[in-house]
Amino acid sequence: MTDRPKKADDGIHIVYEDPQFNSRSQAASALRRLGNAFVRHRVNDPELASLADWATSVAENLERSDPVARPSDYFERRYSDPRPSDGVEVIAFSDRTFSGPANPMGVEAEVRRKGDQVVSRVVFGAAFESAPERTHGGAVSALVDDTMGYLMIVLGEAAYTARLEVDYRDGVPINIPVWFRAWVSNRDGRKLTVDLVVSPDKDGQPDESAPPLITAEGLFIIPSVDPS
Repeated sequence: MTDRPKKADDGIHIVYEDPQFNSRSQAASALRRLGNAFVRHRVNDPELASLADWATSVAENLERSDPVARPSDYFERRYSDPRPSDGVEVIAFSDRTFSGPANPMGVEAEVRRKGDQVVSRVVFGAAFESAPERTHGGAVSALVDDTMGYLMIVLGEAAYTARLEVDYRDGVPINIPVWFRAWVSNRDGRKLTVDLVVSPDKDGQPDESAPPLITAEGLFIIPSVDPS
């Protein structure tokens, strides 16, 4: 399964606009496909040498351009920006770690607001395979944390992950969609408890009647305001 190239006019709430969103997302999608194909398939040594030469040349060309720093007001904008509309896809920045459509080292993920929850359709490619046909547990945990982080954008809260507990109840398949759903189950002052389930796919929707593949709980802390 290959990524669906995203376009900026697809009804997306993006916190940090990217003037190259379309072209960077399409390029990253192609590179993710390449990475998954490279892991799963074998070619001869001359083809590998040619691929290495091409990748090195492209990387050197990119490295000659100016680096782009992460925005310094990332958390402040939780309180200044409007919350995403219900049902809309949410992207923090185009090359967000793990889930950004313009991040060639991530996964295919589409996060949407659903009321005061987030629901994310995720497909792990062959690059994340551990046991046969199963996604590496560390990759799953990364998407658990990332999905919970997106919940903070939906709620308009600037909170950090303080603790994350993941229960692996069954294997998460590769190349097959699964669904992550996260919500706040408890609030105690600056402490937010976030619950999450990963459900299998059934006809393009989460099969919540099936036993969950993963359950998780995270503790998020809203930083205190420095009175000075």
